Amino acid sequence: MKYYYTITLLLLSLISFAQAPQGISYQAVAFDTNGNPVSNSNVGIRISILDNSATGVTVYQETHEKPTNNQGLFNLNIGQGTPSEGTFSEIKWGENSKFLKVEIDASGGTNYTITGTNELMSVPYALYAANVNLSSATNSIKTSITTGNQTSEIIVLYTSTHAYGFSQNASSGSGSWSSQAISGNPIGAVASGNNIVIYTDTHVYGFSRYTSSGSGTWSSQAISGIPIDAIASGRNIVVYTDTYAYGFSQYTSSGSGTWSTRTISGTIAGAVASRDNIVIYTNSNAYGFSEYSSSGSGTWSSQSLSGNTIGAIGSKKSIVVYTNTHAYGFSQYTSSGSGTWSSQALSGTPIEIISK
Repeated sequence: MKYYYTITLLLLSLISFAQAPQGISYQAVAFDTNGNPVSNSNVGIRISILDNSATGVTVYQETHEKPTNNQGLFNLNIGQGTPSEGTFSEIKWGENSKFLKVEIDASGGTNYTITGTNELMSVPYALYAANVNLSSATNSIKTSITTGNQTSEIIVLYTSTHAYGFSQNASSGSGSWSSQAISGNPIGAVASGNNIVIYTDTHVYGFSRYTSSGSGTWSSQAISGIPIDAIASGRNIVVYTDTYAYGFSQYTSSGSGTWSTRTISGTIAGAVASRDNIVIYTNSNAYGFSEYSSSGSGTWSSQSLSGNTIGAIGSKKSIVVYTNTHAYGFSQYTSSGSGTWSSQALSGTPIEIISK
């Protein structure tokens, strides 16, 4: 029997700089081929951390046996299972990308079936900090991130307590700094177009600049729920949790970016970006974020899904989310900047989806 799964990944908060928590909270829901959850059962799980690619060397592996609830949901902490290969505390998070491979035996044994391998898009801040031996100073530098094009260059340097944006596009050639205090434990950052977003476990901070003066501006937003990931495309960036999505966009002469919030229903299944459009999708709904207007304000558009969610793909200004029974297309190319959804019922079993 084949099982589908969805993932909610939470990087645990930093307890102290001297002793980082060695664990990553993980949730998964398994459905059988009829779309029914594997409920109220013990399942066997094998977790592997792979280095550099989805077929890379296993740097750590562990096993768990966990009960599911009525909806087929189980919870575990990666790093706190029964180790079978490697040492979790010795994983070098700052070297190469890391991939998470999940294998499940729905009968509770060790006859595992691979359910998926996904890249860990954001390095766990606390675990990374423990690996690189940061100074005990509370404002130790974590990393920096840049973005730029022919008319704009911006750089953000952030620490455990502050973010510092540097921008330059004035005829004089003089750059300027803009600082922002940050709350919560830093998780990651993403850049796109003229925008950079820093996100913590409690807030998101957008830095943008598109003015002749070269002065960048910050815009902050408190967030709710468990942070999962961030995704960027064109001038837009979305940070999403298990319950909300926060879209950041900017394309105005003032250079000030704006935030737009959207409630999410269902269990997160994935996200995809294409040009200036971003779609977050769950097992029951899809949410499109787009911006192509002179106001620079992004807009959300939602679409309920029928069937079991399989995946999504993007091409130019279009994105398609598909299930085992329907396909849903999201596109945007109007001055208003509002994207639209179009649905199509499918006959037969989906085999492949391609784009050009």
